[in-house]
Amino acid sequence: MILSELADAIGQLSTSQELLNEFARQMERHPMYSKPTYQEKINDLRDYSNGLSVVTYLVPPQKETPAGDFSITTILREQLGLIGNVLAAFDSEEGQQAATTAFDLKDADRRRITMSLQGMIELNNLLRQEDDVTLSLSESSAKATTPPVEAKKGGFFKKLFGGR
Repeated sequence: MILSELADAIGQLSTSQELLNEFARQMERHPMYSKPTYQEKINDLRDYSNGLSVVTYLVPPQKETPAGDFSITTILREQLGLIGNVLAAFDSEEGQQAATTAFDLKDADRRRITMSLQGMIELNNLLRQEDDVTLSLSESSAKATTPPVEAKKGGFFKKLFGGR
């Protein structure tokens, strides 16, 4: 039973990793996110996603075309739970046996993955503290559904008379 749970958690994490990669690609193509501050966010998302490969290399990538509205915070929150599931499985004796049987992982491999995933949790927490972005992902195009709102500053008379 624990074998299927471990393989399922890693598989879902791999699928979520692909979703995050697609999200970063769509952000990169969108003109609204071409500002340097967003480029840094895109690079941070790519670095984080690449870091997940420490465990997702164990399962073949699933080629699912994402569709619908996705937010970075939702994806990261889901990944946090999946990382926790993998760590819990690696922590149990049954999970360790399952990792050895299914993925041919030795004790050193599990320790390396565990330490790396603990670092990924910290990075996940930092990324979730930043501004959230929601995109509608589909095969054809991406559009921002919740663009960042910049506060407009104006004087008292501008506010009073509606900016005339």
